[in-house]
Amino acid sequence: MTTKLAVLVGSPRSASIHRQLADVVAGVAPEGTEVEIVDYLDTLPFYNEDHDTEVAPEAVSRLRTQLGNADAALLLSPANNGTLSAVLKNAIDWASRPYGQSSLSGKPVAVSSAAHNTSTVVDHTHLAVTIAGGQPLTDASATFALAELNDVDLSTHEPVSAALRATVEALVQAAVQAEAA
Repeated sequence: MTTKLAVLVGSPRSASIHRQLADVVAGVAPEGTEVEIVDYLDTLPFYNEDHDTEVAPEAVSRLRTQLGNADAALLLSPANNGTLSAVLKNAIDWASRPYGQSSLSGKPVAVSSAAHNTSTVVDHTHLAVTIAGGQPLTDASATFALAELNDVDLSTHEPVSAALRATVEALVQAAVQAEAA
């Protein structure tokens, strides 16, 4: 069985550590895992129910389809004023609609963050995901202190790879268990 993992990058910055972490995830995912990096969250319009019609904006339809087709999701978020990034929160808002049809519904979701203080990012993201119908894996968050990542090549840094590998393995296991249930 192939497990499809959507990896949402919550930072649109071109040199984003979180985009680099997404690349590491793609490299450490276990065999049989198809990783789809979703790195266009800044192209989603701000959520507005007036625009959430039968024909949603193209980027919204793409996001909903990618999440809907995924078996699990990994959300990568910096800390913006101590919470998840605005582009990631907006993506969760769009994914949660239309009401009762959330593309996160029942899916295992994990959070990874590189920040000065990651605890509030993880907690706030788990809250938004829970309300959107997702199933946060509270023990599978790979978090990194920014100071520890200075001058580190993330693509070859074993502590980063190991933490992300463990997170992805937990997501895959949860997705397999959900499929079997």
